[in-house]
Amino acid sequence: MKKAATHINNTVDLAVFAGQSNMSGRGDANLAAVCNVNAGFEYKAVSNPEALTAVTEPFGLGEDKDGAISDLKPDGVTKRSGSMVSAAVDEYYNQTDRQLVAVSASIGGSRTSEWLNNYITDAAERLDAAKAFLTENGITVGRVFVVWCQGESDADDKLSADAYKANTKNIFNAFKAHGAQKCFIVQIGHYNYIDYSVTAAGLTGKEWDEYYGIIRSAQAELCKSDDDFILTGSFEPYINDMKDQYHYNQKAYNEVGRTVGESIGKYYKNTKGAQK
Repeated sequence: MKKAATHINNTVDLAVFAGQSNMSGRGDANLAAVCNVNAGFEYKAVSNPEALTAVTEPFGLGEDKDGAISDLKPDGVTKRSGSMVSAAVDEYYNQTDRQLVAVSASIGGSRTSEWLNNYITDAAERLDAAKAFLTENGITVGRVFVVWCQGESDADDKLSADAYKANTKNIFNAFKAHGAQKCFIVQIGHYNYIDYSVTAAGLTGKEWDEYYGIIRSAQAELCKSDDDFILTGSFEPYINDMKDQYHYNQKAYNEVGRTVGESIGKYYKNTKGAQK
């Protein structure tokens, strides 16, 4: 094994960036925030498990596993084009002065039920692999957490708030069993009813967005009622930065990513008894 990073610290924090397409990112990597080379690293559990690589966009390239977490088109081309992760890792370092090892575990169009039935197993294995790699290379793992951005597909399915909260708790409980300490939720945004206002499947864009609102409210309620979950950013203000019904331009990913990194960093700085 090799560290492949001479500038890594003796202790690093570890995060799994999980969820669906707005975690994978559908932006423009050429416009993405540039992550400080000292801020952290990507651990590619699938495509390059014997090294650490720089955090660049599109984040998560090559991290596709048949029958599990895979964000490829039918022709084998990646759907990943630019995400929030580089901005989040960079800002986390700015806030904490702690390096972050980031693990990709996101798949577009995924529902919480699919996570429980399949994807969580793969995501937990990626987390375990990252911890093992770091430990075997003499690097201490500090804080371990999940950054979760998911819910649009459940909104499309008109899932209830109670069902969404229960599923999300169960998903994170599985991560907790593998050492994750907190789940930082990035709230979903809108169905783009401004550009897609006409009727689709019997509902107008505004009517579809009401189901997105149910998921947004469920996420906020979960973070208020359960200490495992912290609301750390939101796409809700960015409806004018959407590129289609569901996804955002790179400006939105950069800004939300910065907010996420800042919020997580401040959480750990300000929370008494937070994990060292």
